[in-house]
Amino acid sequence: MGSSRLIALATLLVALTACQSGYTPQPRATFFPATDQNYMRSAAHWDMLAANEATMIGQALDSNHLVAIRDTGPASSPFEQAYRNLLISQLVSNDVQVALNSGSASHHIDYDIQVVTHEDRRSLRPRPGTASATFAIGVFAANIRNWTEQELALIPVGLGLDIINALWRDTDDAITEVIVNSRLHDGNRIVAADSRIYYFSAQDQHNYQGQGRQFQVVSSQGGE
Repeated sequence: MGSSRLIALATLLVALTACQSGYTPQPRATFFPATDQNYMRSAAHWDMLAANEATMIGQALDSNHLVAIRDTGPASSPFEQAYRNLLISQLVSNDVQVALNSGSASHHIDYDIQVVTHEDRRSLRPRPGTASATFAIGVFAANIRNWTEQELALIPVGLGLDIINALWRDTDDAITEVIVNSRLHDGNRIVAADSRIYYFSAQDQHNYQGQGRQFQVVSSQGGE
């Protein structure tokens, strides 16, 4: 009799849980599937960005169109100054005609950047397999004294440390991002547009901020 009551109570609890789980006052927060995002760490990466944009522009224009890129001044950021020259080089390499005088151009290229900072965020969890690799190294280390040739034990230990290093990388998500928006227009309509998002080190933020100019900087605070 006691077991029957226990089964009935468990069934009732399961039924109540099922009824409640379908209704919430607001949507549940869920994570996006894991993805990778490029880390912009050198001027060579700026050149790769310029190459991507030049390819997009070349595909959107006929060969008889002239394009102009807005000039940069001394107050422009290092990224703006370098990116303009890199973009010109990549456009010419893609057989796009670049106008010396913006007044003679049929199309114009504009771009802007937005810096996004994330503060006070929790670190990302290590990749699956980190705990197993750590445990395996511990087992090897504990049994080294039983090896007849103990120096050979350094080989699996070294391999294990390499695996842990690979699994543990990119777990610090206190990062800064930059959004680069590019637009190609003819003065009346936008012919092509592209936005790309990259990570970069917070120590490099000065490369994306001009002297005497205020770029849009968005701060995202709190654990996400």
